[in-house]
Amino acid sequence: MVKSTNRLAGREGIEMGFKDFMERRRVTGAVRKIERLRNRLMQEHYQTAERKRAIAELDQIGSEEAIYALLGRFTYHTQGSIVDEDEKQLVFQVLRRMGAAAVPALEEFVRREKTIYWPLRTLSELAGEDRAVEVLLEALDSIEDRWEQSMERMNNLVSCLRDFHHPLVLERLIDLARDDFEEIRFLSVDGLSTFDSEQAAVDAILERLLDPDETVRVKTYITDLLLERKWNVKHYKKRLVGHLPEGFFVDDTGAIQRR
Repeated sequence: MVKSTNRLAGREGIEMGFKDFMERRRVTGAVRKIERLRNRLMQEHYQTAERKRAIAELDQIGSEEAIYALLGRFTYHTQGSIVDEDEKQLVFQVLRRMGAAAVPALEEFVRREKTIYWPLRTLSELAGEDRAVEVLLEALDSIEDRWEQSMERMNNLVSCLRDFHHPLVLERLIDLARDDFEEIRFLSVDGLSTFDSEQAAVDAILERLLDPDETVRVKTYITDLLLERKWNVKHYKKRLVGHLPEGFFVDDTGAIQRR
């Protein structure tokens, strides 16, 4: 029941975002047509051919409203994973062909919505990584509270940071690794692991391992990372005594080993 309620709340949030977007546009016959096409596109129980026809018609219209309507396809999953991936790839290709015309809607979507992986990927290809990172960080900065819906959105945003090997992302992940919420710290460590050639990233990860108040889950994940990546932590050997999960130690070469 909780999952169904959360899913309904998430869908309602997406619908409100689209309605807010459309209300700022003059209501015309074309806008009403876009709304009808979007309603068809958002029906996850329709046949894929029906949704693909809606995608093709929205592509032909090509307006900013049509682009924002297309983005709705990224907000839900169909039961068949192959069909789901195929349709999302189709929307991705359509938006890529639209080029710069798609950028304003993509930016607004990333700033407002929760499910942003595909829109952010598209934005990065069309506007460049620097701009995508800028919009992603703006979206994070816009979160003012830590209630359930906001946390779900924040988790998604932080998770997307790992896709960008960018100095501003590294700086933000280091900061988020000290967040009060365990899930944010966990996702931040995961993101920092992609910067394993950066000493600042390794230091931030080891800081979590050395924190006596850090959770077992995060510490275990970090230890597994150190073991898998074979990072040299010789300079931290003495400090790590008593902080590693049971069954692990630092050998004489500075590598984490299992006992």
